[in-house]
Amino acid sequence: MAISYHIQEADLTASAAAIRGLWVTNLLGHDEDSARTKLSLGYADNPAGTGLALLLYPEGEASPVGVQGLHPRTFHFGERRLRAVGLADYAVDAQHRSLGPALQLMRHGTQVSQARFDLTYGLPNQKAAAVLARAGLRRIGTIRRFAKPLRSRQQLAQRIPAPLAAVLAPMFDLMLRLDDARRSLQNGPRLECIETPWSQANIDNLWAHRPAMLLLSERSADMLRWRFGRPERGDWRLSVAREGTAERGYVVWRFKDDYIEVGDFFSDAPDELTTPLMLAFARQARRAGANAISVTFFGHEAVAMAIRRSGMSLRPQQAPVFKLPGADAALDDPERWYLTSFDNDAD
Repeated sequence: MAISYHIQEADLTASAAAIRGLWVTNLLGHDEDSARTKLSLGYADNPAGTGLALLLYPEGEASPVGVQGLHPRTFHFGERRLRAVGLADYAVDAQHRSLGPALQLMRHGTQVSQARFDLTYGLPNQKAAAVLARAGLRRIGTIRRFAKPLRSRQQLAQRIPAPLAAVLAPMFDLMLRLDDARRSLQNGPRLECIETPWSQANIDNLWAHRPAMLLLSERSADMLRWRFGRPERGDWRLSVAREGTAERGYVVWRFKDDYIEVGDFFSDAPDELTTPLMLAFARQARRAGANAISVTFFGHEAVAMAIRRSGMSLRPQQAPVFKLPGADAALDDPERWYLTSFDNDAD
C-alpha cells in the first residue's frame, strides 16, 4: 500500500532537533555542531527575515522524513526592492526519496515561496536539480568556477621530478607575475587591496553606489557580516580595494589548504573594475602565500569576461541556477543577474 504524506511549516524551536537530524543524516559534510550553527545563524539570525523550514511527514507518523529550507534575501533591481527567497538545505531520508514525496515537498516549497515572496531561486546540486525542474522552476544558467595559479611549484611537481620543479618554479612564477603586470597596465585603473577589519570597511557607501542595471542581493555591511564575518562562519577575511584613498570595491576570501577561495567580490562599477579588482587581489594573495585563487560567478557576461581578463581560467566545476518564473521577464534574463558564493545559503 502506497504511503501518503503531508507537509507542515516547522516551528524552528520545537522542531530543531528533527531538522538537525535530517541535515546530519542526508547532507554531506554536516555534523551536529554544523547543523546547529546552520539553524541558529542561517535561519533565526538572518537580517533579511527569519528562515522557514517545511517538514515532510508520512501520514500517521510523528517524525519528519524530509525538510526544505527557505532563506529570505533582499534583492535590489534599480529602484525596486524585492523580497526574495533561496531554496536550500533540501534533505529527504533515503527510504522516502522516490520522486513522489520528494517532489511533493519541493512543490509545496515553491507554492509557499510564490505566495510570500517576489523572487524565488535555487542553486541545487545535480541530484536536486531534476526535482526543482519538475516542481516548476526554470533553469536560467550556470554558476561557473574560475581559477588562477599564483605559484607553479606544486603543479610542476605533478608533471616533472620534484627537484627539477624546485629549480624551474621561480622562473615560471616570475612569468606569472609579469603577465599580471601586463594585464594591470592594459586594464586600469590600478587598485590596491588591503585586508581590513569588518568593522572598519565602509561597505554601506560602496553598496549605495551599486549599478542600477543589475539584480543584486543586498550587500550592506550587516548582510556581509552575517554571511561571512561571524566567527561561526569560519575564517573569512575582508580586503578592501582602494584607488588612492577612495574605496572602490572589496573581496571576501579564505584559505582552503594552500589556495584562496573567494566568497564574494563587488565594486561600484563591475564592468570596468572587476578586472583591476581581481588583479589587485592576486597581488595580495601572492603576498599571503597562496598558490592559487578560485572564484564563482553567474550573471552579467561583461563581469564574467572581466574575470577572465584578469588571468582566470574557466574550470569544469559548474552548478545550475534555477528561478521560479514570474510576471517580470527582466528577472529571467541572466544578463541582469550578479550571483557569487555569497548568494549560496547551502554552505
